[in-house]
Amino acid sequence: MLLVVGVVTSAARAARAAPRIEEVEDALGHDRSYKVRVDAALVLGRLRQTRSIPALIGALKDPNPAVRASAAGSLGHIGSPIAKDAVAKALADPVPLVRRSAKEALRMLGGGDVDVETPPAPTLGAPAIRPRPGKKLSFEVKPMGDQSQHAGQALRSHMRDFMLAQLRPYGDIAPPENRGMYAVDGVIKDLSTSTRGGDVEVSCAVQLVLSRQPGGGVFLLTSGEATIQRPKHLYRPQQKPGMELEALENALRSASEDLLNQISRQ
Repeated sequence: MLLVVGVVTSAARAARAAPRIEEVEDALGHDRSYKVRVDAALVLGRLRQTRSIPALIGALKDPNPAVRASAAGSLGHIGSPIAKDAVAKALADPVPLVRRSAKEALRMLGGGDVDVETPPAPTLGAPAIRPRPGKKLSFEVKPMGDQSQHAGQALRSHMRDFMLAQLRPYGDIAPPENRGMYAVDGVIKDLSTSTRGGDVEVSCAVQLVLSRQPGGGVFLLTSGEATIQRPKHLYRPQQKPGMELEALENALRSASEDLLNQISRQ
């Protein structure tokens, strides 16, 4: 379980000294760990203090979409109408998770119901996936590779299962004896553990390739990366597999976003 320094503490430490609200606001704006920033945004939403609105509005521009989504949700929970304009702007966020969170927050702020599920217009020159007439899209998800030389079979299998779950809402998964209209290949390009400052970090980078069948012409190549941190004094070696899994899933969410956006445009 992740213990976030300065925001989430053990029960014993929390009983002695809970973080002040200004410390949580500072963590939201400046902590280098997006996990800490997410937790800070959630804490401020639970506290429901209007003094935290500027900090949460600032977090709507955070580079990490999980932080932006959490900040939008917390602004909705605080319920002050002064945040409505900022939350409304988040409806144009490129990440569906943030748009959905902003939509719900705007509803709580009295902004009514807004359709934010319509994907953005295709980039000029980017082809859209088109299904064959009278047929749904179908996908072949191939076994995932490992260029890092550190990912075991369990991680590679989890990577494939993750992509299968992502693709099922968009079409059929071709059985082994058939080939889908589109093939999805993937590779774990990096999987490493390092110590940086007072944290132990597990980093993962992945690459996904979407190609047409038959012929294998590349349709889309996308990548993603993520880093999971634990305070060094709390880290135990047995936590490493769980951190690798979390880093892999976060990297896959980032990498699959462009792929799913393209698929949803057909």
